[in-house]
Amino acid sequence: RRAGLNIQVAADTNGGLLGISIPLPGAMHDRKSFTECGWEDLLADVPVIADPAYQGTHAITPRKKPKGGELSIGDKANNRVISSLRSAVERCIAHVKNWKILATGFRGHLAELPNVIRIVTALEFYRLGW
Repeated sequence: RRAGLNIQVAADTNGGLLGISIPLPGAMHDRKSFTECGWEDLLADVPVIADPAYQGTHAITPRKKPKGGELSIGDKANNRVISSLRSAVERCIAHVKNWKILATGFRGHLAELPNVIRIVTALEFYRLGW
């Protein structure tokens, strides 16, 4: 059985696919994957909205509830705004996960997977009219 893979997906706030990273080991934390695939440096000057796993990057993330405490009313309101913006991104991620090549498990040589993902991404961009 092969271990899972971790890919980063970039989408706009309308749920449109902007990019997919190279595959990284599935056990790698999202925060480290963001750095390892080169996106942290690449997107340093761009506003990025992400889930709490990306805290410590320049990305805008929801605040976590402090240990033994509660979030302020303002933090809760900010988290709702961030979550509403991220919902379109999550739909894009769900769409990517439905691609048959990813949903059924890639059975080819792992060295070929980055090229397969690039090809499928290019086809998706073509479908979207990019």
